[in-house]
Amino acid sequence: MVRSRGPVPQSAGYDELAQWLRALRRRAGLTYRQMADLTEHDRVAAPGCSAVTLCRADSGTVLPRRSVVEAYAQVCGATRREARLHWERAAQRAEGAGAGRETAAARTGRRLEFVYHPAHLLEAMHRVRLAAGQPSLREMQRRARDLGAGPLPRSTVADVLAGLRMPSEELLIAYLRACGQQEQNLAPWRQAWARALDSDAA
Repeated sequence: MVRSRGPVPQSAGYDELAQWLRALRRRAGLTYRQMADLTEHDRVAAPGCSAVTLCRADSGTVLPRRSVVEAYAQVCGATRREARLHWERAAQRAEGAGAGRETAAARTGRRLEFVYHPAHLLEAMHRVRLAAGQPSLREMQRRARDLGAGPLPRSTVADVLAGLRMPSEELLIAYLRACGQQEQNLAPWRQAWARALDSDAA
């Protein structure tokens, strides 16, 4: 028997994503343990998700990794594409809600010369985007194309901003130019990227 959880509070940051995931689980009639077992044996986006990870994914209090949402959805009968759309909507809504609170932080934070870790670089990337007015990923892709800054695939940028992967140097420069950074400002970013990459490799 599937044990139901308490309702997702509307104050939770990712309540809509959580409600969608919980509805899938109720419809599938699966426990988290059964779902975890299915991720071990079925071809899903994130094989081997634990029951705890899957339970946390529909808590509404954190944004789970996209691959976890895809795995959760797939074992409950939804498609990977549906999961990706719901995850991206949750991520964009959270960014929009946080923009007002973080505008002041966009002007401060860690200086580039003190960036030595991928997490530091990610923080700086979010900060420069906020300072640019939080353009959508679609708008940034268009700007990069118009500037001749190179490709800026939205799915790749979404993964980078979610902390799932390090950007390539080329993608970082295209991202920065789409945020309005001028050529003379890019050298410190290249140096910060190289230090973060060395730390990640280590």
